[in-house]
Amino acid sequence: MVTENIYAEIILSLPIEKTFHYRIPPALTAKARTGMRVEVPFGPKRLTGYILALLSECAVENPRDILSLMDDEPVVTGELMQLARWISANYVCSLGEALGSVIPGVLRAPQKISKRSTLAAAEPARLPGVPFKLNSAQQEAVSNISASITGKKHAVIMLYGITGSGKTEVYLAAIAETLKAGRTAVFLLPEISLTPQFITIVKNRFPGIVGIWHSKIPAGEKYKTWSRARGGEIKIMLGARSAVFAPLKNVGLIIVDEEHEPSYKQEQKPAYHTREVAIERARLNDAVVVFGSATPSLEMFYKAKAGEITLLELPQRIDNRPLPGVRIVDSSLLHRKSKILSEAAVEAMSRVLARREQAIVFLNRRGFSPGVMCRQCGKVFQCPHCSVSLVYHRSPEELRCHYCDYRLSWPGVCPGCRSREISAFGVGTQKVEEELKKIFPQAKVLRLDKDTTRKAGVYETAYRDFKDENFDILLGTQMVAKGFDFPRVTLVAVVDADTALYLPDFRASERTFQILTQVSGRSGRSSLGGEVVIQTRHPEHYVLKASLAHDYPSFYEHEIGFRRELRYPPFTHIVNVVLRAKKEEKAKEAAEEAAEIFKALKEEDGASFELLGPSQASRAKLHGYFRWQLVLKGPREELLKAARTIKDSDLPSGAILSVDVDPQSML
Repeated sequence: MVTENIYAEIILSLPIEKTFHYRIPPALTAKARTGMRVEVPFGPKRLTGYILALLSECAVENPRDILSLMDDEPVVTGELMQLARWISANYVCSLGEALGSVIPGVLRAPQKISKRSTLAAAEPARLPGVPFKLNSAQQEAVSNISASITGKKHAVIMLYGITGSGKTEVYLAAIAETLKAGRTAVFLLPEISLTPQFITIVKNRFPGIVGIWHSKIPAGEKYKTWSRARGGEIKIMLGARSAVFAPLKNVGLIIVDEEHEPSYKQEQKPAYHTREVAIERARLNDAVVVFGSATPSLEMFYKAKAGEITLLELPQRIDNRPLPGVRIVDSSLLHRKSKILSEAAVEAMSRVLARREQAIVFLNRRGFSPGVMCRQCGKVFQCPHCSVSLVYHRSPEELRCHYCDYRLSWPGVCPGCRSREISAFGVGTQKVEEELKKIFPQAKVLRLDKDTTRKAGVYETAYRDFKDENFDILLGTQMVAKGFDFPRVTLVAVVDADTALYLPDFRASERTFQILTQVSGRSGRSSLGGEVVIQTRHPEHYVLKASLAHDYPSFYEHEIGFRRELRYPPFTHIVNVVLRAKKEEKAKEAAEEAAEIFKALKEEDGASFELLGPSQASRAKLHGYFRWQLVLKGPREELLKAARTIKDSDLPSGAILSVDVDPQSML
């Protein structure tokens, strides 16, 4: 008996716009289906690929055989394939690279995983727990969201609610309505691994049907979660950015909490924005996507104000609790016992500690001091691989690069002038911790930053300890600025509000207002009330004035005028093109050639996009690579065509190109 050959068209996770053809061995033909992962030979390597199509004929002579099927059933559904194609088209990457983002990394390992052996026994699903009573604004928001869910009508909704206004209860009520309609939900948080209280709340409300997805979950557990979601046992996926690709069926609701957070933008290629992917996935499912924030991104709030998406508002805190009073103080007016904290901050902290309440101290800069300098010759110690200052860390005592993790022991003498007059300058969280312990020796201080939370479980333990009042002062970076709800916190002190205010990025003011508002909102979330002290060298800046009054609308009106005048988003789109190379001349040469290509394209097409640069990037060297950049501003379709053109162009060898569509950072 002669067996006919069957072939497969395969896409690999490579940065090339090409598919490959392989023969399916007779032993595998009965099982092979489109959407499955396969292991294939590729040159001397073995790679993971995805079956796009099964073919009875093959135009390639002597195709190589597929080595193995990696799944019992397809992992790429028709919906996820559509989403991958959309990412490929809108973020200038190959379909293989897009699929590499859509399908979790733990599923791309070249090994066969038996679904039967890895599925965890699911806790039986029960009816949702009893929700809290919603106030009128919350109920109106839920009714609006539910109407689109039950009507299976695609809708994009901006839920703008001040800190403490009860957005979470709106989300949970909307999820309950989604489940009643027989549909599933995705709930996204910017840093799910740092929000244990959210996990507890959602799991308690919907026991047995919630999956958790973030980068710190072990690979085996991730595969079980993914399999249970694909099999229909999980109805709600709660997770970080990549949870937007959860293999749920019949998605009815996607929630993007704290939608303004820059972590929703993928930094590695493909540099997709979760916000836009969520909108597209909701469109494919006739579903609702809800973006929630107390400080919405200007792009989304502009769309809401213009009527392009629905705006729902929660203008009051739960039980009409007042927002905390805010004081803006000059950071030069220091307390007599401190070189860091103002008199206002120390006095406020003294009152809070005397009442046995709690305080949060915020500084978005870790380490002991952000720089080290020779006072004799003025040399600032910099990373040899990155054009940034080395940060001084007290424990262990060393200088460290926060980009490439290069480390240097305390030098002792200046390598230039041999002077021993070396000193650290500036303030980091370690230095503030030392100061707090000196001023308040009886207080228990808990520091939370990237340095103290490297080990798994540390953050969750710290959260419980502070919640249980085992500590009096919580000191930290941006990880203490959002999501926390501690009823006994009645003071937030911001050590330096200026750390990001004057960065060379058009979003600097927006980011500063958002972080100040978010951290201020941690205070006064109970009947005890609260206050906020913000230290700054620029008390008259409009960002600080708006923060003083918790006034997002006034900040928005000021900032949107600036964006309109200078043609920044939302009034245009941006593509950031970076060329990097080991030698600076090569990076510069490649950037100049890219500029010529863009200029020629403008002339040929009569395109209206604006070209800025080439110029040296703000961070001129990172990880040993010199960086030059070009910025394109204009209509999205024009920019996408320009980006595809440069991606397919022959630039000088040794130069590496990266293209970021609608970047969240210009640094």
